Amino acid sequence: MTRTPKPIDAKTEQGRLLASKLYDYRLNRLLHLDAQERTQLFSEFPELGEAEFDYVLEQTITAKRQQQVLVGWQAVPHDVAVLVLVTITVLFNLQVGIVAGVAVLVLLESLFQFYFNPRLYRYLSFLVWLTYPAYAVLAYVLSIRGYEPLWVVGIVILVWLGTFVLGVVARLPVRMILEARKGRQ
Repeated sequence: MTRTPKPIDAKTEQGRLLASKLYDYRLNRLLHLDAQERTQLFSEFPELGEAEFDYVLEQTITAKRQQQVLVGWQAVPHDVAVLVLVTITVLFNLQVGIVAGVAVLVLLESLFQFYFNPRLYRYLSFLVWLTYPAYAVLAYVLSIRGYEPLWVVGIVILVWLGTFVLGVVARLPVRMILEARKGRQ
């Protein structure tokens, strides 16, 4: 028995088109739509009333904020790995710091693909403010330990770039597993 799709009414279709258009706007622009822009959008989507327009706008703002949280959630493993690498390097040495940083990065990249907690993200998002000062601490510690300035700069750049590249590589097996599961269902 085949289902026939329900025809979409004009209001719903215009709501979808408005949401699609609004989703391309920056979040700040959505939050501060001026009267002229609202009037122009109303003229483009005449089937929608004030309540429907406000509902679509509110839902689009919520979706944009959720997208920002999800993108930020994927950056947390990088921040934690850098902080662990720098802390272990300060306490022990660079080699142990690199091993600990890579281990934490791979573990968290895998874990954060399966687990998402918006309340936890609210606190973990502040780690980004510690990451760049941690690079400065790493450079300072390496220079005190006798590394030449060119090596210090190279190591800091490699740590910065390496955590991003390794993070992407660490996500691949988990994504492949998730895609395989999705294909079986």
